[in-house]
Amino acid sequence: MRRLYMKYRQVWIGLFVIACLAVIVYVGVKNQKTLHSDITSKTYAGQAMGTAVKKTLFGESETTLYDVSEQIDDCLQEFENQVSVRIPDSEVSLCNKNYALEGFYPLSPDIVEYLQKEMDLYESSNGAFSPCIRPISELWGIEDGNTEVPDDEAIQQTLQHCDPICIELQDGGIVFHEENMAIDFGAAGKGIAGDKVYQLLTQSSVSGAVISIGGTVVVYGDKGNGKEWHVGIQNPRGKDGEAFGVLDVDGGNIISTSGDYEKYFEKDGKRYHHIFDPSTGYPVDNGLISVSVISKDGFLSDALSTACFVKGLKDGMAYAREQGVEAIFVTSDKKVYVTEGIKKKFRIQDDAYELKK
Repeated sequence: MRRLYMKYRQVWIGLFVIACLAVIVYVGVKNQKTLHSDITSKTYAGQAMGTAVKKTLFGESETTLYDVSEQIDDCLQEFENQVSVRIPDSEVSLCNKNYALEGFYPLSPDIVEYLQKEMDLYESSNGAFSPCIRPISELWGIEDGNTEVPDDEAIQQTLQHCDPICIELQDGGIVFHEENMAIDFGAAGKGIAGDKVYQLLTQSSVSGAVISIGGTVVVYGDKGNGKEWHVGIQNPRGKDGEAFGVLDVDGGNIISTSGDYEKYFEKDGKRYHHIFDPSTGYPVDNGLISVSVISKDGFLSDALSTACFVKGLKDGMAYAREQGVEAIFVTSDKKVYVTEGIKKKFRIQDDAYELKK
């Protein structure tokens, strides 16, 4: 009798454990579904850094999402007011207008830090990236709608005012050793802005976000499902917002794209765009039409997309690997080359393009 009792007791204990496990699994699934159903999303559009801004935020409260969107706008506006050459009284504009040759001009610590990063990239890229190409940009005037090609003599004369060797960074400021120079964050500013926005997001309650600042895209967290983001890469020969491929990427990355399609004009069958070769003063013409760089560092993603574009396909690919970033290169014949780390995460969506192995 005792044996029979023990046998039934073990059976009942086993059934009880199974029932408990079933409840735990059910509650776990139910809670997970509840978590997902509580996540909402809102998309906000605007303008900053001289370009379109789109913010898609995910979280549990629309009020919170709106507040974070406003904080992002304030963050971008504050940074733009500091560095934009389009704003006459920005810190960078005032520096360019008011510095005295061989004189010390004071700058805020973060501006000096950004300039030092640009100078470091100038050296590591062997001059493919320049923090002081602004005089050439102004001569061409492509950003302002000019459609005339400057004469070569004017270009060569202007290049004399664009040599980074003539910039000396000191603690708390800068010294220019050449007249008519100008510093500019046009090739790295949106990436720096992306870094600032990402830092803001880490201090917020949003669960995920995708924020585009022109050609720079910030991906943060997730949608509440733990999955990768699917980021479209702009078709360099398509309409604005039209993707030729999709990249699967985890939150915590910033993707920046530089291309000959952003600001350009065509004359006598030739395209003249806003990405200049610092060694020639002319728009880059090396067979590339687009370069995207993926990095956890927004400054690097933006600045390296320009540097790699200037370097060309072979040297640009090598430089991207050297800098520890992933990249997507598109050539004028619509061939696409990607670095090793994203070969399984990037796919073509437009049959006009061919992914090279």
